[in-house]
Amino acid sequence: MFDSNMELNHRQAEILSMLQGGQRIGVRDLAARFAVSEMTIRRDLNAMEAQGLLVRTYGGATPAGSLRPHLESPALTAIGRRAAALVSPGQTVMLSTGVTALEVARHLPRDANLTVATTSLSVARELFGSAITVVLFGGILRKEFPSLYGPMTEAMVKNFHVDLLFTGTDGARSDDGFYTAEVQHSSLEQAMISSADHVVVVTESRKFGQPAFVRFAAIDEVDMVITDPGLSPLDRRQLEERGVEVVIAEE
Repeated sequence: MFDSNMELNHRQAEILSMLQGGQRIGVRDLAARFAVSEMTIRRDLNAMEAQGLLVRTYGGATPAGSLRPHLESPALTAIGRRAAALVSPGQTVMLSTGVTALEVARHLPRDANLTVATTSLSVARELFGSAITVVLFGGILRKEFPSLYGPMTEAMVKNFHVDLLFTGTDGARSDDGFYTAEVQHSSLEQAMISSADHVVVVTESRKFGQPAFVRFAAIDEVDMVITDPGLSPLDRRQLEERGVEVVIAEE
């Protein structure tokens, strides 16, 4: 059930109530209901999805099963497991924020020679107590997600060099790039990409064809995409034609 200690704004609380009551919700209808922009509603839905309260769909959202604190799905688990299998002992890894990056953390080998740097409090909590060396970047605590951002965070990231970066995405176009819903998060993602030898985007296939507000990475800045079998043949072909390795994580 929903954790009453989890902070939601008034719109998010009402959206959750609507979902629990069995109502169908759409971005356009919610924007009209609350007299805000569709972008504001998308940010609300993205924040709630990151907390496992709903699942984004085209143009709206549906309940996330039992409404557990973290979204659990076979597709996300498979993506996280496949991504973690790329990591070798002795490597340095950077993990962005979001439920898919968290799934990667959950499946990492608990090896004493592994170092993980992250902006995500959820990732740090997942790895706490393991043999992995965890570096948590400081900064401003985001209101929407349990993670850190801002100029201080970006300055720290730029001083690091890692073998692998695993990052999610709010939206993607196989002929253009990868998107986030927040401007401030875009510059942080770009700093992470610049710090990594290899960039791996971990995402569900439904994010393709749904670009968000601002692009944080062009296609040629990404080395690999790990996704589920729902990726369309066209998207796969366009990614591979631009030099991106596509890995399909089977459940």
